[in-house]
Amino acid sequence: MRKNKPPLPPRERALGLLSRREHSARELKRKLQQKGVAPDEAGDVVGEMGERDYQSDTRFAESLVRRRALDGYGPLRIRAELASHGIVREAATAAIATAEVDWMLIAKRVFSAKYREIEPADHKERQKRAAWLSARGFDGTAVRAVTRAEVDD
Repeated sequence: MRKNKPPLPPRERALGLLSRREHSARELKRKLQQKGVAPDEAGDVVGEMGERDYQSDTRFAESLVRRRALDGYGPLRIRAELASHGIVREAATAAIATAEVDWMLIAKRVFSAKYREIEPADHKERQKRAAWLSARGFDGTAVRAVTRAEVDD
């Protein structure tokens, strides 16, 4: 048990978090503060981790894009999630653009996995399916192409 162990110094705690997975600077600072590190000290530690290239918002963004694409999410939802982690729009756009991902293929795969029936019953059902795909973060072009592919192909 950890009853008698002293708390880890902020730098060690940050290194421990970063050794498990990439973190954005905002996320790392928040986690340090949750463990009782003063905001100024947490900011200093996060800055140091960035200077030493132990923490990188660019690497974090690239990692998150890959993970979420594999989970079947589209670029719009991923961009919003990156923003929630403090990643600026330009960096998020760059991470999404440089990811070697076929967004249309992902949209088709998640759609066909969810909706195994070939033909929607009516227009209302087609709208429901389109809304679901849109909520997963795919743009209108992908949504239209995938939801109409059943009828047009």
